[in-house]
Amino acid sequence: MSVSAPKSIVSNEPISVSDYISVINELLSRINLKVLGEVCEMKTASSGHVYLSLKDEQTGDVINCAIWSSVYRMCGVKIENGMKVILSGTADVYRARGTLTFKVKTVEPAGEGALKKAYEELKAKLSKEGFFDVDRKRELPAYPQKIGVITSEKGAAVHDFINNLGKFGFKVSICDSRVEGQEAVEDLLKSIKVMKKKDLDVLVIVRGGGSLQSLMAFDNEMLVREIVNFPAPVVAGIGHHEDITLAALAADVSESTPTAVANKISWGYVKALDTVLLYEKRIEDYYKDVLYKNKEEVASYVEKVTLFFKKILDEYKRSEDRIRQVVLNSSYLLRGKKEKIKGMEESIFSEFRMALNETKFKLEKYEEIISGNDPEKQLRLGYAIIKKDEKVIKSINQLKENELIGTTFFDGKVVSKIKKIIKENKNEQKRKSK
Repeated sequence: MSVSAPKSIVSNEPISVSDYISVINELLSRINLKVLGEVCEMKTASSGHVYLSLKDEQTGDVINCAIWSSVYRMCGVKIENGMKVILSGTADVYRARGTLTFKVKTVEPAGEGALKKAYEELKAKLSKEGFFDVDRKRELPAYPQKIGVITSEKGAAVHDFINNLGKFGFKVSICDSRVEGQEAVEDLLKSIKVMKKKDLDVLVIVRGGGSLQSLMAFDNEMLVREIVNFPAPVVAGIGHHEDITLAALAADVSESTPTAVANKISWGYVKALDTVLLYEKRIEDYYKDVLYKNKEEVASYVEKVTLFFKKILDEYKRSEDRIRQVVLNSSYLLRGKKEKIKGMEESIFSEFRMALNETKFKLEKYEEIISGNDPEKQLRLGYAIIKKDEKVIKSINQLKENELIGTTFFDGKVVSKIKKIIKENKNEQKRKSK
């Protein structure tokens, strides 16, 4: 591979060493390449950082490399002296010493044999921990609703998955991630971290098929551990090669294609729908059979009902004829007795008038009597009515000194207070009465 050099930078004015290093590092930061070489002089610091030299086998040229501990753990590749590797990253100049250091972002074994060996070693290690045991794997919920998807939004896999998922009210949350090569590991781990914060029924990781090298990210130890420890069941549709990826082996369910994953998730709903349709057909067939078997019985009941209503109609007609005859007979009787009724009517009216006159005479007499005994008439003659507590006083024995009494005249009422009560003896009362 040929690499074109950047355009030359010319300055007529001198610059400091520090500024020169800044210019170099700024240019180097733009160069992100993969470098193939043989590992030599490898050292691991107490901090976990790895320092090594990467040698060109043909020319013997060497570059110093540094792999930070977090990157080394994430890559999941065990590096040894003499091992051929492919390192990707950028370089810069260490200011204190003026040395060039290649800062590694990803590590992958070089060659099919090295990849295969690393795959088998990691597979054996994780298998001992039970990560691939069937008993450990979780069943998918029968009717999942909230589905998280980790895949590349630019790839065909996401469209295949969505298009085959079925319209069963799924709520799909997609997290965009690189899925190609060792560089995808960082994206996949970040995506799983994002998905852990969501309330999911199922997590799906999908991509299309590819070579062993293109699927390296899915043979990563950290990714496998994240899949095993994810709070919801994980379904993998990571394509296929001769050896299934370790991520697919660790997943609770693994399918070869995104379409197969979509069908697996929708299977419960499809089965339920088929069951409903089956029972619907059975019910329909049952009632058809019942109606066919009881067709003659139904016809018999229809005939009986028809005869029953015919009898009712016949009885109604007979009753109607009888009523019509009674009405006609009554009409003849009424005509014959019309004159007699008319005479009786005059006699009744005459007696009624006599009764009214007699009643009027009696009412006038009663009116005279009532008028003569009207208390108001007596009041106009100078009499008065004395009451206490709305009761008429007929004797001074009903009264006491200092009590209040009311005296009613024909044109008003007076309230008085008794100062003194004078009683007359019985002889005097008798004398006055004579």
